[in-house]
Amino acid sequence: MTWTTQADLRAHLERLWKRGILPNALITRTSLFPLAFPLRTPGAADITHRLPAVREWVDTLKSIPHVKLIAHTVNNRVQGAQTLPQTIVIETLEDALALLGKENMARQIMALHDLTLQQAPFLQDWLSQNALTAYRHAAEWQRLLTLTLWMKENPAPNIYLRQVDLPGIHTKFIEQHKAVLSNLFRNTLPAQAVNASYSGTAQFESCYGFRTKPLRVRFRVLDAALSPVPASAHPDITLDAESFAALPLSGCRIFIVENENCFLAFPLLENALVIFGAGYCWGSLKRAHWLRDCSVYYWGDIDTHGFGVLDQLRDILPHTRSFLMDEQTFQTYRQFWDTEPTPVRRTLSRLTPSEQIIFTALQSHRFGPNLRLEQERIHFSDLQRVVDQLAGP
Repeated sequence: MTWTTQADLRAHLERLWKRGILPNALITRTSLFPLAFPLRTPGAADITHRLPAVREWVDTLKSIPHVKLIAHTVNNRVQGAQTLPQTIVIETLEDALALLGKENMARQIMALHDLTLQQAPFLQDWLSQNALTAYRHAAEWQRLLTLTLWMKENPAPNIYLRQVDLPGIHTKFIEQHKAVLSNLFRNTLPAQAVNASYSGTAQFESCYGFRTKPLRVRFRVLDAALSPVPASAHPDITLDAESFAALPLSGCRIFIVENENCFLAFPLLENALVIFGAGYCWGSLKRAHWLRDCSVYYWGDIDTHGFGVLDQLRDILPHTRSFLMDEQTFQTYRQFWDTEPTPVRRTLSRLTPSEQIIFTALQSHRFGPNLRLEQERIHFSDLQRVVDQLAGP
């Protein structure tokens, strides 16, 4: 039987609730009602052959509370004139809420509305479109308002989240509610206090003017003459990006590698240091303008991501040269080939012609599907040989 049931009516209203239409109507009092709901009704054959079931269906609809039935008369050649409901009408929002059993939720939404109007009336428009979001955060709504009001008075505060000092609010609370806070902040703060180039919870701090964890650069000094630590000839050092940018190392050789073991075992070399790259994270090098006057060499895996990282690095340091990332090296170590789980599919525009050849070969599976050669599989003696060649005149 496909005739409309009470469950169908409730399901329709439940969709309106979950989409926020009914919760928002509590605040906006829009002209959504009376709400007409057309019925799937029995046909002529149903009336002819299943009249008791049809009458039971009619009685069931008549028993639904908080609705009005609009009926019409159907003339059946066997059973005669029959009056059948054609449309259900829900006349008021209160009727819809009663039918759904959401009166208590509605009262909570209105209480949140009253609280918001009292403390943060500038959020009225936002709340009228996001009543269900507010309800889902009812337990912490007062704290969310407190933090929003504080941000309104302190836009782009330039402090760490840990330094926000408000009753009932701590760092974990802010971190756990970044999504809803972002909605509230965007509807509260002036445009100049929101950095629109950042988005999402991962960039929450940058978007709203909080301080972020400093970018860091890890490097090893390969020449004792360059060591900033008198007691250590070849220290392994980690600096924030600003401190790294202030180093007086212009004119030296810079090697950048992706694998930590290769970084730790990189051969010593006059007037050189090695940087631990660790993937697509070159923002830490942007401020170090002295790198532009250095010879920069990059060594990554021979796979599509290795060339992707190199391509991105050249956006900052266009003069970077790669090593041990050529087809000859790849073929020499074919016994150590592995598969790359998620290859890069996009086009890379900053590769040299020889790099582009091997990159395209990997993308097109010329050697086999999704192949790669990880840099730590290359013999140390071959690394030493190449470094010695790069160190030559």
